[in-house]
Amino acid sequence: MSQVHQENTLELSPEQSQEALQQNQTVETSLNQNSTSKESTLQEGEESLQPSPLQEEDESLPLSPHPERDESEQSSPRNEGDDSIPSSPVQEREEGLTLSRCTSLEAEDFEDYLELEEKLLCPPADHLGRKCYGIKNDGTRFFVPQTKSPTSIPPLREWSIFDYGQKLTLLYPLLLLTNIPKWCFIAFFLFWRLMYNCGLGYVLWKQSKTKFLTQYYTKLKSHNSRLEGILTSMMENDYNFSETPDEFNTWLLFRGIVDIILANDLLAYLTMVIAYIEVPQQITFGLILSYLIGALMCLFTLWAKIDAYRVVKDFAWYWGDFFFLLDSHLTFDRVFAIVPHPMYTIGYAFFYGVSLISQSYTVLYVSLFGHFCQLLFLEVVENPHIKKTYPEMVQDQQPERQILLYHNQSGYFRKDLIVFKNLTLFRSSDVFMIVILAYNIMFFFFDISNAFYIWQVIMWRGVHNGILGYILYRQSHESWWTNQFAKIGFSKKEAFEEWKRIYNLSLTINHVAFIVCAFKFTTIGNWDIFSTYLIKQTFGLLLIALNVWSSVSTYEVLGEFGWFYGDFFLDEVPSTLYYTGIYRFLNNPDSVTGFAGYYGLALFSDSWIIFGLALFSQVCNFVFLKYVESPHMRSLYGTQIRREAGIKQAVKEILKEELQKTKELRLKAKTITDRAQMRLKNNLNKWKKPSLNKYNEIKQKSVKLMSSARETAEKIIEQKITNKIKNKVA
Repeated sequence: MSQVHQENTLELSPEQSQEALQQNQTVETSLNQNSTSKESTLQEGEESLQPSPLQEEDESLPLSPHPERDESEQSSPRNEGDDSIPSSPVQEREEGLTLSRCTSLEAEDFEDYLELEEKLLCPPADHLGRKCYGIKNDGTRFFVPQTKSPTSIPPLREWSIFDYGQKLTLLYPLLLLTNIPKWCFIAFFLFWRLMYNCGLGYVLWKQSKTKFLTQYYTKLKSHNSRLEGILTSMMENDYNFSETPDEFNTWLLFRGIVDIILANDLLAYLTMVIAYIEVPQQITFGLILSYLIGALMCLFTLWAKIDAYRVVKDFAWYWGDFFFLLDSHLTFDRVFAIVPHPMYTIGYAFFYGVSLISQSYTVLYVSLFGHFCQLLFLEVVENPHIKKTYPEMVQDQQPERQILLYHNQSGYFRKDLIVFKNLTLFRSSDVFMIVILAYNIMFFFFDISNAFYIWQVIMWRGVHNGILGYILYRQSHESWWTNQFAKIGFSKKEAFEEWKRIYNLSLTINHVAFIVCAFKFTTIGNWDIFSTYLIKQTFGLLLIALNVWSSVSTYEVLGEFGWFYGDFFLDEVPSTLYYTGIYRFLNNPDSVTGFAGYYGLALFSDSWIIFGLALFSQVCNFVFLKYVESPHMRSLYGTQIRREAGIKQAVKEILKEELQKTKELRLKAKTITDRAQMRLKNNLNKWKKPSLNKYNEIKQKSVKLMSSARETAEKIIEQKITNKIKNKVA
């Protein structure tokens, strides 16, 4: 699903803005006429009824929900002549309603009517309560109707063909009762994974380039009468098939297909996990720890996906921007501020969680392949579309800076060598670097003590962070490097050119020396697929891939100017901090994930010495960062510098929100408990009072009865005594 979170302030492309502007001007003229008529109607009823504030606001209902927009982009969403905003069926049925009818109503009825009027005039609200507008391919806008939640289960009589296809996946676990080979479960999962990443990926890739799916739907709808019933069953009551644009209906049809594929993909994976789960022979502490970590990873994935859906909703969850746009812009908060593309990164942590729980290497390697396919889908399909659809993410916001840096004659950069990028044998500096690297690689084949390779890594790390760090420190405080070149008749540009060559040579030779040392300490172990050695090799390669991605992402944000520490040398170039790309999450990714490859080589070589060298290299970089780069950044950018990394801020914000929710829940629970106690107390009092009265009444009757019985007994005894005395006397 698209890793794009939308908020309601998107700027349209120039073509879309021009078309929308022309349409809005027409709508504004109609709006002014309607507003004048409405005002005169309201004046007629002023004697018996004062107008409410809603009436005044209703005179200028904006087409865009943003009051800060230009007036030419605002108009009423309820104008008959505006083809870009289709009316809903409710609006058509209420066409005869005007404010003039309200002059004969009582005050309470009038307020109720205004509330109804507001509901009729306003589009559906999105998940944050704001009005949601879609933008078609031609730039016109429309109201986005409410979609049903993907987790909702409609009544059986309302099921569409997509619902039946989705629910049939629940039959997958029944395959476990058959005697089919285990590899069949892997085949089922791989089939649906390829249907997801290759099938849907190709459809989305082609839709992004040619809109072929929308064109196909436009032809299909005129020949298939069942489409209306199918799509209507997937929507809420505010949906009207004939009035909804083809772009939205195409996306809705695509969403139904996606639901089937995603459901099959997930159930096939879980069925495969159950088939390959290893029953432990004995319970150990390590096994319990594996189960615990695996369960926590699954719970974390569940939270990440729920939080991501809460942020992006259906539009981005089902790649809506491949079909139409929302009147919104990209924002990144909560889980989207923790890691890039959370649905494809931490959203797949449960793959490795269930691998730990199943204790199966087969499940682990199949999970790695499935995750790799998903990341490939992201890189080939989604990222190019995001860059094309949201150019503000990749365009430099200072065009004069680009001209100054890359001018054909006076620019500071012209296909410079960056590690091995832009390598050419027609530059002497490039040839010189190749020769030096070749000598370093040749040492690998010589029978030299391992201490030589260790000291070589330490020496080049000292040169890179020590000597070059000292040069940058002096350059920051007194422009020492450029002044040395000025003394011998060279310009600032030539001084910077020499710095770039030396820095790239130092950086590249550090990597090569470390790789040579790591391979020198590598011992070939057991390559069995179920061996611990192969697991270390696998995760070592993953860390190396993480390092490569981090370095490429860092370069994409910094460009040549930041990569070569241009702000230490080029004072005339305007510099502004932009926390984009990988810098949205980390303040200094090159000092964190930029060393993941070194630790990957330590795993790959299975050597604690290489791990120590990796740790030494990272510590040296932290020292350079603290004493050279950070002071320069503070002096140059001042308050623009972010104190905390984006991921740290996001985690704090999420914890704060969750704690606030917990407090609210506790308060609600306390309120409910107090109310229950109060009701119980009242009920007890109500029961106790009549019971006490009845008890007192019974007590009084008992006292009277006892008193009467005593009197009767005394009389009987007195009578018997009298009779005895009489008998004795007689």
